[in-house]
Amino acid sequence: MDYITRGLVEDNDSQFCALWTHRFEWHKCAEIFVNKDFPKDYFFNKTKMVSPCHETLLLISDAKKMFFSNKLDCFFSIHDDPEYLEINKTLELQHFSYIDTMLVFCVDLDAFPTKDGRLDYDPNISQLIVNDQSSICAWIDLFCESFQIEDWKKQVRQLIVSNYQHFDLLVSRIRMNLEYIPAACAILYCSKMVMGLYCLGTLPKFRRKGLAFQIVNSSISRAKTRGMKFFFVQTFLSDGFAEMYEKAGLQLAYRKRIYAYHSPLIEGSC
Repeated sequence: MDYITRGLVEDNDSQFCALWTHRFEWHKCAEIFVNKDFPKDYFFNKTKMVSPCHETLLLISDAKKMFFSNKLDCFFSIHDDPEYLEINKTLELQHFSYIDTMLVFCVDLDAFPTKDGRLDYDPNISQLIVNDQSSICAWIDLFCESFQIEDWKKQVRQLIVSNYQHFDLLVSRIRMNLEYIPAACAILYCSKMVMGLYCLGTLPKFRRKGLAFQIVNSSISRAKTRGMKFFFVQTFLSDGFAEMYEKAGLQLAYRKRIYAYHSPLIEGSC
């Protein structure tokens, strides 16, 4: 993936995460995203490199102060390529632990063949974009149960209700006993001709039924219909979903290494 396209994808991610967190720009080479209501979450809480940094130690120090003051572990998200090798090494020397890898899958929609929707059609599954109050509340319940974060429901509700006009809330329903039951969810966020798929989750009892795969496929089709240039999705290596995205026709564009330094202010941290 060329640097311009990667920049558009990263900008989409930054704009989306800023809706869920407090975003701070650090010397034009990094962004720090903080939400103290989401402890241990290293998708939203992160120090994200925008460009190589010449004051790495100062950045690390400032990031630690910001996260620790909010009683959060300090997380860094760093491109896994030679241009960022120095900061990866510095983080390890400063006793940060490598904990995961973010995989970014992307597709150029101009080169992506238009699929015959009938091939993936399943009469037992339906999808819809929700925007009324009762449906939004149902999406929130579905999201929190899918990711097993019921303790965060109040905070998630505040964020979604405040920002739902900025993105599409997608619900996938499965037919059971002649009625459709909400079973999976996702968010679609668009910026600068790029659509990102976020928060893809399925209720535990409905997993391995193809719901997530159908959401990915239908989202690609939505992106093409809306005239988007690129479509992407991010997943952690530890989640084990890479094969599904490849099956849907997405290609691994780049990787980001995730590092953590545990806050001494959090009980039980290392």
